[in-house]
Amino acid sequence: MAEQLKNLYSKGFIEKLANKLLLTHLNFEKENFINSIFDASWQDLELKQRMRHIAFSLNKYLPFSYNKQLEILKKAKEDFSGLEAMIFQDFVEVFGLDDFDESMKALEVFTINSSSEFAIRQFILKYETQTMNQMKIWAKSPNEHIRRLASEGSRPRLPWAIALPKYKQNPSKVLEIIELLKNDKSLYVQKSVANNLNDI
Repeated sequence: MAEQLKNLYSKGFIEKLANKLLLTHLNFEKENFINSIFDASWQDLELKQRMRHIAFSLNKYLPFSYNKQLEILKKAKEDFSGLEAMIFQDFVEVFGLDDFDESMKALEVFTINSSSEFAIRQFILKYETQTMNQMKIWAKSPNEHIRRLASEGSRPRLPWAIALPKYKQNPSKVLEIIELLKNDKSLYVQKSVANNLNDI
């Protein structure tokens, strides 16, 4: 299973990504970008390591301010969804920790038809009050993907993700989010709320 997942990032996927980036940034060094991803280490990298590797290559070959990089990536994301699209959130997790406001806007866009559940956790650790307040706002969004992020991202023991030890000890702030979502009509959100309660 893990082997299949890491192979989401195939040559075809990276070429599709590179072509999309070229449409938005005409001087994009497409071939160099592709070669930088399929380097000597690629074969040995697991799924999340591959995401991180792609994020670093994106940063190198989009040599702009963080805001400008996000503009380009938001346009690129339109053609991607699901687990494979989490490279965009991973980029925010690595390069956006010093720009809370822009990163929150980006994670909100990137979570639609994908999920920002891993990336948001670094922001909870660094800006706990601000991030949890943002997640309460997300819990009231008309979009089920954004509402689900509020629940899934705050899970104390989310699989494959860094833990939130403080919320293992005292989940009161997580329960405030669950309170907003406990009667949600979306099955997608309901499952996340159930998983979160199970963590607690």
